[in-house]
Amino acid sequence: MTEFYYYLIENIFQFMGVIFSIIYVLFSIRQNILCWPALIVAAIFNLYAYYLINLPLQSIMQLFFILTAFYGWYKWRKNQEKTVLLINRWRIKNHLIWLTIGLISTLTIGFMLQSLNNNPVFYSSYPFLDSLMFVFNIIPMYMTGKKVLESWIYFIVIDIISGIFYAITGEFFFCFLFFCYIGFATQGYLTWKKELS
Repeated sequence: MTEFYYYLIENIFQFMGVIFSIIYVLFSIRQNILCWPALIVAAIFNLYAYYLINLPLQSIMQLFFILTAFYGWYKWRKNQEKTVLLINRWRIKNHLIWLTIGLISTLTIGFMLQSLNNNPVFYSSYPFLDSLMFVFNIIPMYMTGKKVLESWIYFIVIDIISGIFYAITGEFFFCFLFFCYIGFATQGYLTWKKELS
């Protein structure tokens, strides 16, 4: 128990980020507009937590999440006042375009990050995995803001990869979060799909 207490104290930013990330997902599944302020708080905690474990793109991604949260909050509130933003689906062509952009971006950013590893600000212990998790978290966040059903499938795949990565690297709060995300994303997909039908 003492070891857990010290681990918690040493990783308090990661712990708080995980708590608010879970709150964000639970509200998001229910299409509750409070998901967006919860995401902002989670991103602030996570930004520093990722910095501490040398994953600079994950820190930068938190800034993107904050911007996305403001965008989603605005979009959902605007539509709440007029008409509800409906869940929609993308065609396979759209997915192929975004997957291609994602893979090219992952490789490009990974090589750039690897070349910057001498710079302490951009040092990444795992430049290509850092890039992959960065890119393929941004794409479905954008899709979620537009209420695209398949965003949940993207999240399931990247959550599996991330959960395994954090288990291997010993970042157990983040590991727990991403394995929870797999269940949440599955529930989100089923909930949104039922409403779409």
